[in-house]
Amino acid sequence: MRGIQLYAAIIGFTWLAFLVSWAILAMTTGGSGRRYHSPAASGARLVIVVLLFLAVRYSGWVDVQPFGDRARDVAAAGAALCVAGFAFALWARIVLGRNWGMPMTLHEDPQLVTAGPYRLVRHPIYTGLSGMLIGTTLVYPLAALPCAIAIGYSVLSALREERDMEQRFPAAYPDYRKRSKMLVPFLF
Repeated sequence: MRGIQLYAAIIGFTWLAFLVSWAILAMTTGGSGRRYHSPAASGARLVIVVLLFLAVRYSGWVDVQPFGDRARDVAAAGAALCVAGFAFALWARIVLGRNWGMPMTLHEDPQLVTAGPYRLVRHPIYTGLSGMLIGTTLVYPLAALPCAIAIGYSVLSALREERDMEQRFPAAYPDYRKRSKMLVPFLF
């Protein structure tokens, strides 16, 4: 059990690093654009975050051990996946620079970014977040449902952004779609 606590700490530190780095990048590279606020989308994100927090916070109260004797190995893999997902999302956020914005942000002078992780997938921030969520679930199995909901929300957001990008870049985006995958490098 002691080894799992180490991996739980790694998960917590990784999510903290994500929040801090995102805040710093939002302040320093911000991103220009007008945001269309959707109360329903904001509410959905808030519910997902609260459910995820509750699942992680109170997971010790429920004895859920789906991995049995392999729990420590699975937790190690989960922590590694969470860290790798964070690194991938952070790389994407840095490469995106001022082109970044909250979902559904419209930029006045948008650019199609295809460098760095965007060579592999068109939505690497969602890919990285999904890796972080799956890794979190491997350490905190009770978080499986909110993580699955969050990943589903990410896929829906990516699909919406695909439509927006096709409209904004009608000449370049179809070729970019042929060269890259949507979310999972080399697969999907």
